[in-house]
Amino acid sequence: MAQNVKLYNLLISCPGDIKEEVTLIESAVDEFNELYAETLGITIKTRHWSKSSYAQSGGKPQALLNEQFVNKCDAAVAIFWTRFGSPTDEYGSGTEEEIEIMLQSGKQVFMYFSDKPIPPSKINGDGYEKIQAFRDKYKDKGIYFTYSSDEEFKKMFFAHLSMHFLTEKRVSETANEYRSELKLLGIDETGRLTEEAVVCPFVLNAEITMKEYITSIKNMYQEISDMNVGGRSVIANTFFAGFTSPVDIDEDEKEFITAVAEQLECELSDSFFELGNLNQDTLTSNLLSGPKLNGTSEEKQKYWKIKRLHETISKALEWAPVEKAFSGMNCIKLAIHNCGKAIDEDAEIMFEVPKESLLTLGEFPKFNNAEMGYLLTDCDMSILFGIEGTSEYIEYSESEQNGRTSYGARPYGLPGYVPDYSNDFTDEIKDVFCYGFYSSEDKYIVKLKVDYIKHNTTVAFPTILFVKNEIDEIPYKITSKNNPDVVEGCIKVKS
Repeated sequence: MAQNVKLYNLLISCPGDIKEEVTLIESAVDEFNELYAETLGITIKTRHWSKSSYAQSGGKPQALLNEQFVNKCDAAVAIFWTRFGSPTDEYGSGTEEEIEIMLQSGKQVFMYFSDKPIPPSKINGDGYEKIQAFRDKYKDKGIYFTYSSDEEFKKMFFAHLSMHFLTEKRVSETANEYRSELKLLGIDETGRLTEEAVVCPFVLNAEITMKEYITSIKNMYQEISDMNVGGRSVIANTFFAGFTSPVDIDEDEKEFITAVAEQLECELSDSFFELGNLNQDTLTSNLLSGPKLNGTSEEKQKYWKIKRLHETISKALEWAPVEKAFSGMNCIKLAIHNCGKAIDEDAEIMFEVPKESLLTLGEFPKFNNAEMGYLLTDCDMSILFGIEGTSEYIEYSESEQNGRTSYGARPYGLPGYVPDYSNDFTDEIKDVFCYGFYSSEDKYIVKLKVDYIKHNTTVAFPTILFVKNEIDEIPYKITSKNNPDVVEGCIKVKS
């Protein structure tokens, strides 16, 4: 999981004869990061001309290196052994210039002089004299150290690195700067984030509303009424009569469609249920694939339109009591926002709402067994009551470490057997509205856990909260894994 850390750039500055120490520095920095990046939020990245520079024209080499990465470094480690380096326009070597740039900027410089034995082939009298002169220049400033072996250098450098970057002040500053900042926000009717919670009419997150169902059904009635394919006529060739049967709409289906038409004041033409000479192949038709229809394209089209009309009406009648149960109810939508610079985990939000203002699961609308079965098998209640993500905030499920399994219709029992859905329905509601409700005098204490929230990210609550009466404000507290403080706040509620 991604972590947020304070990054420090460390410049490695040395002449070309220093090689083993560069590797040791990289190793020490890797060890430091392994120990402290996650626990303290501090990490160090090394910068060296061999890996941090790139080809660039239009200036002196050292000036270009300074611009590319030297000036951006927070500290430097400089090492000398047998060579002092090539002179620049202003200094005796590029390493000296880099040291002076860092010191003049008030930045830390770790300076080391190697006393390791020098092979005769590496002896350079002029370079050695320059190194000694440079060493004398800083001997009274106490900023350099000497070493006589690679092992001694690594231990010394790691100790100095740790002492500098792990001071109590620096760790405290880093922790304060790179921490989460959590607070509650509201979501208005348009799905925009607001500083206030907005009480608005509740609308189920359904693909189609009852009003849209009725409009669609009326249009379907009209389309079918406009289709006149004629009545059934006598077929002259009866050779295949034994292998086919005429297709008609079932009488119960006709009565059902006719009764609904009367309720919706839709006039049916006299030929509404006529299907011409449509018939089905009795040899190839089966229950799984449906009837193999023979007839004109218009006859077939009319048959399937009537079937779809019946199916749509049935779905609308199943949906109607659900929509009616929540008609006129109000709700608020909340979200938790991390406006800090660090991620956070295991955030627990606790807020207070007056008892007379909040509808609890015990007061949830009641449904009969068939309606509960419909909600369980044909609907996804986490969608119906959930808060969909937008460009401003993510859905609650995206913050869960162990997210929900994808929704699928639930098979219940055997054909002809209708089970009791009440227990499963109650369990599903508790799972969807995954808040903890606790009674305290005249208030409900509501708790919600958010597993993970990135910096500069907003996570919507899993569902809306039903509101019965007016609320002025919602006091809240937030505790989390990566913030030692308890966040206390209060979000105003706008009617």
